[in-house]
Amino acid sequence: MRGKSLGLIARKELLDTLRDRRTLFVALVLPLLLYPALLLGLTQIIGATQRNLQRENQRIIVDGVSPTGGVAALLEEHGLTPVVPEGATLREQAAEYEAEATSEGRAELRRLLDEHEVAGAVLFQPGFADDVASWRQGLARLLFDPTDDVSRTARDKVREALKVYAGQRREGLREAFSEDRDRLLFAEQPVVRREMELASREQKGAYSFAPLLGMLIVIMALTGAFYPAVDLVAGEKERGTLETLLVAPVTRTEIVMGKFVAIWVIAVATALLNLAVMGVTFSKLGGMMGGKIAFSLPWQAAVAVTIILIPTSALFSAVALALSSLATSYKEGQHYMSPLFLVAMPLAMVAMLPNVELSYGLALVPISNVVLMVKAMLLGGEAYGPAILATGATVVYAIGALALSVSLFKRESVLFRTGSGKGYDPATLRAQRLGLPTESVGFLLFGVVLALMFYLSGQIDSGADVVYAFLLTQLVAILAPTMLFLWRGKFHWRRTLSLHRPRRLHVALAPVLGVATVLVIGWASAYLPARDAGPFEQMIVQLQQDVSPWLFFALLAVLPPICEEILCRGFLLSSFRARFGTVGAVVVSAILFGALHLDLYRFPATCAAGLVMGYLLIRSGSLVTTILFHAAYNGTIALDVLWPAWARTLEGFGGGTAAIAAMVLIAGIVLMEKKRTDGDVPTDVDTA
Repeated sequence: MRGKSLGLIARKELLDTLRDRRTLFVALVLPLLLYPALLLGLTQIIGATQRNLQRENQRIIVDGVSPTGGVAALLEEHGLTPVVPEGATLREQAAEYEAEATSEGRAELRRLLDEHEVAGAVLFQPGFADDVASWRQGLARLLFDPTDDVSRTARDKVREALKVYAGQRREGLREAFSEDRDRLLFAEQPVVRREMELASREQKGAYSFAPLLGMLIVIMALTGAFYPAVDLVAGEKERGTLETLLVAPVTRTEIVMGKFVAIWVIAVATALLNLAVMGVTFSKLGGMMGGKIAFSLPWQAAVAVTIILIPTSALFSAVALALSSLATSYKEGQHYMSPLFLVAMPLAMVAMLPNVELSYGLALVPISNVVLMVKAMLLGGEAYGPAILATGATVVYAIGALALSVSLFKRESVLFRTGSGKGYDPATLRAQRLGLPTESVGFLLFGVVLALMFYLSGQIDSGADVVYAFLLTQLVAILAPTMLFLWRGKFHWRRTLSLHRPRRLHVALAPVLGVATVLVIGWASAYLPARDAGPFEQMIVQLQQDVSPWLFFALLAVLPPICEEILCRGFLLSSFRARFGTVGAVVVSAILFGALHLDLYRFPATCAAGLVMGYLLIRSGSLVTTILFHAAYNGTIALDVLWPAWARTLEGFGGGTAAIAAMVLIAGIVLMEKKRTDGDVPTDVDTA
C-alpha cells in the first residue's frame, strides 16, 4: 500500500465532502443553531419544575413530637406541612418498617403515598424532644418513596430541617459544656437520621428504566421509518425508477399512501421488536444489580405501549416521507432526515426530567407526549385524560404530515427538481428580484441570533458590568448578525427594513398604542401564577439596581426597540411575506419575537405585543412606527423607576385602567383602518 496514493485519495474525498454545502451545514452549523434553542426550552422546563417542587408545601406525617413548635416548626419553615396520623400511631404501623411493621401498616403507608395524601413520614423515637433537651442523642426515621419526585423533595426538605435543628442543638451544647470533652464529642451528631424506602424492587425498576425505555422506543420507531422512507422516494429518484411508477394507472395519492403504509409497517415492526428486546435486557440488567431493583413488563403495559406506537410510527413515517420527497438523491435525503433526529432527541429526553408527568399541556407536544405516556403506563399512573388527548394529537399530527406528503408528491417542481434547481414559487422569485430575503434566510438569521444569545450567556452571567452585558446582548447577539446578513446577502436595505416615511397619524398613534398595549397585557399577566424571574428579567432587575434611573430608562426604552425591531419587524417579517403572506408573516415574526426573550412564561405577552407591532408595520409601511411603539411599551414598564408613584397609581385603578387602555387600543386600530389609503403600504413590498 503506497502512502502517496492513499493521501491523494483521502484528500480527494475530503474535498468532495467539503464542497457539499448540505453536509457541512447539517454536520457543523445546524447543531450549533438547533441545540441552543432546544436546550433553552428544556432548561426552563427543568428550572420551573424544580422551583415548583421547592415552592409547594408537601404534607408529611409526623409522629413522636408535638405538631407545633420545636422541630415541627422548622419543618414548616422548610416548606412542609406536618400531619398527625389518624387512629393508630405511625409507630404502631411502622416501628422499624422493614423488621417490625405489619403488612397492614405497610399497605396503609403505601396507600397514602400512592394517593398523594402525604409525601412521606418522619418517625421520632419516644421522648425525642426530652432526650435532645437533656443533651442526649435523638433518633429520627424518615419514610419516603424513592420513585416519587414529590416524596424525594419532601425527604430533602426534612434532611435540611433536621440539619438546621441539629446545628442549633450543637451550638447550644458547646456553649453549655465548653469544657466537657465527652459532651463536645457527642455534639458532632446530636440527631441521628435513618432513612427507609417505601418502594418495592419492581417499583424501583420501573422508575429507573421507564423513562429510558420510552425514549429508546421513540428513537427506534424513528429509525425504522428513516431508511425505508429515504429509499422509497429519494432512492427511487436517484435510480430513475420513480418515472415508471408515475406512468402506471394509479393516482399520485395512491402512490403516496402505498409508500406510507409500507414505511409504517416497517417502523411499527422495528419498534415492537426493540420493545421486546429491551424488556428482556432491562429484566436481566435489574437482576445483575444485586437484587436491589427488578424490572418486568406487564402484559397490560405492553398492550398499552403497542397501541401508543401505532400513531407514533405513523407520525414518523409521514414526516420522513414528506422530507424524503424534497430530496433528489439518497444522500440528500439523509441530510434532510438528520435534523429530524436532532429535534427528536431532546424532546424524547423530557421523560427523564424530574417531576415532569403527562399533563394536558404536555399531551400536545409531539414526541414528548409519547415518552411520557410510556412512562405513565409502566409506573401505573392514572393520566387517562391526558393520554387520550396525546393519542388524538399524535393522530392529528400524523394526518397533517401525510397530507403534506401528498401535496408535495403532486408538485412537479418537487418530484423532478434537479440538484441545482431552486424550485422557488413565483412570489419568492419576485421577492428576490426586489432584493428581499427569503424565509430560509430569515429562519437561519433567527437561529444565529438565538445561538449567539445562548453562547454569550456565560459571559453575561459572570460579567461584573451589567451595562456591558446588556449592550452585548442587544448589539452583538441581535443587531450585528442582522446587519451582517443584510450586507453579505446584498439585500435592499430600504425595502427589507421597511425604511419608509410614515404618515403623521401613524407616528402619533404608535406611542399611544404602545402604552395601551402594555397596560392591557400587564393587567392580564397579574392573573397568571407567581413565578421566579427569567434570565432576561434578572438582567433588567440587576441593571435597575446598578445604574442611575435615567440611564436605566434610556437603555430600556431606546436600545431594545431599535435592535429588536430591525430584526423582527424589519428583516424577519420581510423575509416571511413572500412565502407565508402578510398575515402569516406577522404571526410567525410575532412568535419568533416571543421566543427571542428566552422566557416561556413571558412568551404569550411578548407574542401578543409582536402581533400588534406587526399589524402597525403593515398598516404604516414603516419601521419607525414599530420602534416608537416598542419604545413606549418598554418606557411604560421602566417609568416606575423614575416615578414610583406611577405604579401605585395604576394599581389603584386596577381593572379600570386595563378597560380604558383596551378601549384606546381598539379606537386606535379603528382609526387606522378608517384612515387607511392605498398609499399606506409601499408597492415594493409583496402583500400576497
